[in-house]
Amino acid sequence: MKVRIEISEDGDEEVVIRARSLSDEVRRISEAVTAAAGGEATLSLTDGESEYFIPVASLLFFETDGGHTTAHTADRMYYTARKLYELEAILPRTFARVSKSCVVNTALISSIKRNPVGASETLFVGSYKKAYISRSYYKAVRELIEETRIKR
Repeated sequence: MKVRIEISEDGDEEVVIRARSLSDEVRRISEAVTAAAGGEATLSLTDGESEYFIPVASLLFFETDGGHTTAHTADRMYYTARKLYELEAILPRTFARVSKSCVVNTALISSIKRNPVGASETLFVGSYKKAYISRSYYKAVRELIEETRIKR
């Protein structure tokens, strides 16, 4: 990987990351640059006629139902035209697919009620909302939680 800095007296500051694909490494670099610049990543979501720019860190999960994608925060629901696979590509590494129709923010999971024969129930910090982890995704989600959380 090459790092190059160009100084330009005119125009706004801009950071461009060129990569062959959106790998975990590229995603981590993007997150680090955003954090270092003091910016908070936001996602454009709608609620009826209004468009909102919601901080990504406050999003609990995304789910699809009948061709519509819904974004959930602790107390509200928003909508997006993006598909789950598109969201997975642009969201931080803490977001993970937990079923065919759901992507969750593992950083906001407060507990998982394990069900070895069915979907495991997931609860989130500061919310009554629930999401379900299907058995085939459970191991990967647990590994991501272990990887991304601080160990004491």
